[in-house]
Amino acid sequence: MKLSFATLGCPKWNMQQIVDNGKAYGFDGVELRGAPGEHIGPDESKESVQNIKRMFDKGGMKVGCIMGYSNFTQTNPAELQTAIDNAIKFCKVAKDLSCPTLRIFCGELKQDRDAGLRQIIASIKKITPHAADAGVKLAIETHDDWCKGANLMKVFNGVNSPALGVCWDIANAFFVEPLEETHKLIKDHIAHVHFKDAGHKPDGKVHSMLPGTGEVDMLMGLKLLKQGGYDGWLSFEWEKKWEPDLAEPEVAFPHYMKHAQGLMAKAGVKRG
Repeated sequence: MKLSFATLGCPKWNMQQIVDNGKAYGFDGVELRGAPGEHIGPDESKESVQNIKRMFDKGGMKVGCIMGYSNFTQTNPAELQTAIDNAIKFCKVAKDLSCPTLRIFCGELKQDRDAGLRQIIASIKKITPHAADAGVKLAIETHDDWCKGANLMKVFNGVNSPALGVCWDIANAFFVEPLEETHKLIKDHIAHVHFKDAGHKPDGKVHSMLPGTGEVDMLMGLKLLKQGGYDGWLSFEWEKKWEPDLAEPEVAFPHYMKHAQGLMAKAGVKRG
C-alpha cells in the first residue's frame, strides 16, 4: 500500500510546497483538494494541469486522488447540474494528471430516502461513462447518510458500473457500524482509503485527532484491507481547513507517517 496525505490538511501550502514537503516527509503521493479556487479546480486550464503534472513528476510524487466535492442530493436543479458537470470535468483533469481516482459524495439526504436514492443513481449514471473513457474510478466516500455498507450497496446496484468505487473513510464508518460489517459489503469496491483517527471531545462531537490518540481502530481497518486484497492508497485526511486549531501539517504529517508505518509493520502490510 502507498501513503499519501490530503491537501485539506495543508490549506496554506502552495503546490510546490505540497510536492517538496510530501517528498521530504517520505510520502508516496498526494490527494489534491479539488474545488474552485483551491489546489486544483474543475476548470483548471490545460497549461496549469500540465505544470502541476511536471511538478509532481520532477519531485518524484504521484497524485493518488482528486478530492472532489460533488454531491447529488441537491434540491436545486441548477446546483445538481453543476455538481454533475464538475465531476465530469474533473474526470478529464484526473486523466491528464495520471490520477486514478476522483472522490465524490452521495450527499446528505434532504428529501425522501427513496427519491434521494433515485436522484443519486441517475446523477452518477451521467458521470460514469466519462470516468470510464478517462480511465478514472469514481469513489463515493463513506460520509453523511452513506457510511453504512448496506446504504452504499444500494447505490452500486443501481448504477451498476465498473467505473464506480468506494472511498472508505475508516473513521467516518467506525462511528456508524463495526468496520468488519462495512468492509464485508464494500470490500470488492474499495478504490481509495481515508486512513485517519478521530474521537469525541467535550462538546460531544467527533473531531479529528492525531493517529493513535483517538478512538478509531486503525489497525483493524488495515487488517481488513489486507484481507480484502486492497493495495492502493492510505490517505491521511487531516481536516485543518475546517478545524484551524488542529496541529499544523508540519507536525501532523510526520506523525501520521510514523504511526501508519508502524501499523503496516504490525499488520504485515508491504509498502509500495
